[in-house]
Amino acid sequence: MKKTVNDLAKSWRADARGNTAIIFALSIIPILSIVGVAIDTQMTVTQKNKVQAVVDSAVIFGSRSMQAGASRTDVTKEVTSYVAALLKQQSNSLDCAPVALEYADDAEDINASIFCSQPTTLSNLFGQSKMNFRVRAGSTYGIGKVEVAFVFDVSGSMGSKGKMGDLKAAALDAVTMLLPETYDASKSDDVRLAMTSYDTMVNAGSYFKAVTNENPTRTYTATYEKEEKVCTKTNKKGKCTKTKKVKTPAETSKTITNTCVKERVGSDAFTDEDPGPGAWLEAAEAKYNAYKNSWSVETCNSIGPLPLTDNRSALNAYVNNLDDFSMTAGHMGVAWGWYLIDPKWDSVWPSASKPLPYDEPDATKAIIMMTDGEFNSYFSSGQGNSFDQAKALCDAAKEEHIVIYTVAFQAPPKGQEILEYCASSADHAFSPEDGQQLKDAYSMIAQSISDLRITY
Repeated sequence: MKKTVNDLAKSWRADARGNTAIIFALSIIPILSIVGVAIDTQMTVTQKNKVQAVVDSAVIFGSRSMQAGASRTDVTKEVTSYVAALLKQQSNSLDCAPVALEYADDAEDINASIFCSQPTTLSNLFGQSKMNFRVRAGSTYGIGKVEVAFVFDVSGSMGSKGKMGDLKAAALDAVTMLLPETYDASKSDDVRLAMTSYDTMVNAGSYFKAVTNENPTRTYTATYEKEEKVCTKTNKKGKCTKTKKVKTPAETSKTITNTCVKERVGSDAFTDEDPGPGAWLEAAEAKYNAYKNSWSVETCNSIGPLPLTDNRSALNAYVNNLDDFSMTAGHMGVAWGWYLIDPKWDSVWPSASKPLPYDEPDATKAIIMMTDGEFNSYFSSGQGNSFDQAKALCDAAKEEHIVIYTVAFQAPPKGQEILEYCASSADHAFSPEDGQQLKDAYSMIAQSISDLRITY
C-alpha cells in the first residue's frame, strides 16, 4: 500500500519528535550540571563572604583582648570560641575546621585562616558533594597613634542624683580600656589622653599665664566718688558748726589669685590659633560695684587641664578630683578639648604633651564631649550664645578631621540637640539615662577609638 503525502508528513513529524526527545534527554544532563554548579557556586560565595566577615570580626576581637592584656594562649582560646559560635549561627550545614591563628614574633599581629566546606545541591547529582574554600584575615593593633581629649561638664547640676559618681566610674573604665595596665608607653606613645573640665568658665591652671599673658595673682583697681562731710563754718573756738556733703575721687583695689579664663573673642574666636600678641584669652576679672561698695570675683572650678599623657595615675587622679560648680559654658569645653590636641598649641603644653601634626601618618585625634545640661553660660554676647558658639567651634574642629564623640547624660532636649550637632555622625552621639548606660556609652566610645588603631 502506497503512503500518501499526508502519511509521509505524519511519519516525519513523529520521527522528529522522537529525535527531539532523545536530544533533550541527552542535553538535560549537562544543562543540569551547569545550572547546578552555578547555583552551588553562588551559595558557596555567599557563605564565604559570611565567613570572611566572621574572621575579620574575630581578629579585631583578638586585638582588643591583646590590648586588654590577654596572653596569646588566652587570645587563641577566645578567638576560636568566638568564631565557632558565630559560624554556628550562620549555618548548620557549613563544615569548617577550627580557625588557625599565627602571631608575629616581634609584633602584636594576628593572622587568622580557616578552611570550610559547603555541601552542594544539584552538583551532588554528578559526584561533587561539596565545595571548599579558605578565608584569611590579619589584624595589627598599635600601629596608629591616637590623641583623645576628654571634656567633662562639672556644672552644678552634676552634683545631684549621683551623676558625678556615675561620670567618674564611666570615665575611669574608659581610661583603663584605652590605656590597659599592660600598655607599654615605650612603644612610641601610641595612645595619649588629655582631660579638661568646664562650668561657667575653664580653669587654665598652671597654663594661665601662657594663654592670657597675665599673672595668676593680680590686682584690679577702680575709681569711685567718695562722699565725705566737709566743715564749712566754725565758731570762735574752732568748733565746726556747719557741714556739707562733698564727693571726692577715690581709688580702691582688689588682689586676687585666679586662673579662670573666658571664651575667645574677635577674629580668633572660633579658631585654634595659638595664644599670642593680640590673641590672648581673656582672664576672669574682679569687678567693683560702687553702689554696694563691694568687689565681686568671677570664679570657676579649681581643676586645670591635664595635657596629653599616657600616665594612668595622673588621668585617674584627674577624674577622681572632679567636682561640681556653677553654670554650663559648653562652648568653652569644646574649645579647650580642641586646644589640648591642637598642634598650633604646642608652645603652651609641656614637651611630652605636644600634640602631633594634623598630617601625621596613621594618626587620629578625637574629642569626647560630655554634658548633662543646656549650654547656658557665656560672656561675649556679640558672638552669639553658648549654643551658637559651640556649633561654630565644632564645625571648625571637624574641618581639621577631628573625630567628635558626644555624651548627653540625662540632658534636656537642647543639650541633646547641640551634642547631636557636634558629633561626627549619629553613631558618635550617645544619650545615656542612667549610670550603667553612661558606662556603656564610654565603653563603646573607647572600643570605637581602639578600632581606629586596628588595620586588617
